[in-house]
Amino acid sequence: MDKLEKQKSTRGGRKIHEQFNEPSLFKDVESVLQTARDKGLYEGNVLDIETLVEVLPDVELSYSEMSGGLSGSLKNDNGIWQMKINSKHHKNRQRFTIAHELGHYFLHKEKNTSFEDTTFFRGAKSNPIEYAANEFASAVLMPEDLIQELISNGVRELSELAGEFGVSASAMKYRLEKLGYILN
Repeated sequence: MDKLEKQKSTRGGRKIHEQFNEPSLFKDVESVLQTARDKGLYEGNVLDIETLVEVLPDVELSYSEMSGGLSGSLKNDNGIWQMKINSKHHKNRQRFTIAHELGHYFLHKEKNTSFEDTTFFRGAKSNPIEYAANEFASAVLMPEDLIQELISNGVRELSELAGEFGVSASAMKYRLEKLGYILN
């Protein structure tokens, strides 16, 4: 398994993507994390993302088989945001997709009324909206302070960290790269 190693740079090991920097991202992530903590939505380090969605009065979550490689969608239907998640995907993928769609809800609902997402990273680097939704999902499901705490307590295996947060190894690797713990 991959061992963690802290990347050295002048910005604390973080790679900054200036063209995708959205100041509201961190404020919204922090408010979401605080709400989740206040409502006791964590079991260990795993966020109960489905219950978090239930806190939002204008979002309805459902699962169904989706074609064309779709992972999820978010559409405004007369003021109610319908979030659909592919029922055939692995639970960890579903969790990330829910968090990704929440990213669209918090960050982009004023700009668009419909989002359809196929794969975890497709188009994310060239599409600022998808990049921001991925960043939001990663930060909500894998908060930096909890990652730092686990690493400080000796958790070093990628698969073990992924299990701690209920995410896939690829999602965990992505987050660790963004935080500078893994050189990409």
